[in-house]
Amino acid sequence: MLNVVGLLSKIKNSSFPKAFIGLGCFLLLSACSIFEPIKIPPMHYFTLALPDPNWDSCDQQGRCTILVNQPRANAIYNNPRMIYIPACYQIQYFAQNRWADTPTQMLQSLIINSLQHTGYFQAIINTPSTTYYDWVLNTQLLSFQQEFISVPSRFRIAMRAQLIDARSRHVIATQDFVVIQAAAHDDPYGGALAANLAAQKILNEINCFCLRNLD
Repeated sequence: MLNVVGLLSKIKNSSFPKAFIGLGCFLLLSACSIFEPIKIPPMHYFTLALPDPNWDSCDQQGRCTILVNQPRANAIYNNPRMIYIPACYQIQYFAQNRWADTPTQMLQSLIINSLQHTGYFQAIINTPSTTYYDWVLNTQLLSFQQEFISVPSRFRIAMRAQLIDARSRHVIATQDFVVIQAAAHDDPYGGALAANLAAQKILNEINCFCLRNLD
């Protein structure tokens, strides 16, 4: 660290004009501030989680096995950055706020957990393998974003689900789902709360879609 006090004292006692003394003080103090650590705002992380589902058949166990593939998504939704829409046709990212994982990774685990509690399936697998399975659930994430187009802001989740017979490879049913949840706060935290509520609703709809078409 520079001995600023001593150096300033020597300059003050010298015959330098006061203007040069003032300029020297400014430059020395500015040099000291350069070496101060830069304060970086902390990064905030959010996740998706579901409460324990309250399904009447959760204590039962079916005989079917289903493969739940990871949802496909466009590149903008296939990373942990939190997207918000400030106006129509505009996409922005929150600088200091992110999801704990990609939306597709978080949603896949929640879909599996939600289907397990229906009691309809004997086993649910998350990667294709030599293990035998009866059905395949493919999903696609179409929207996953906080929108500030209206007041209050709202979070939109849109997904497409497709059920396939694993043996015949025939598509049994396809359906699109859209859930729009108002946010309690117009900030990333409010968006995360709304996203969790929207995820609960859309997963319940996907559960009903699966059970309805497999019965």
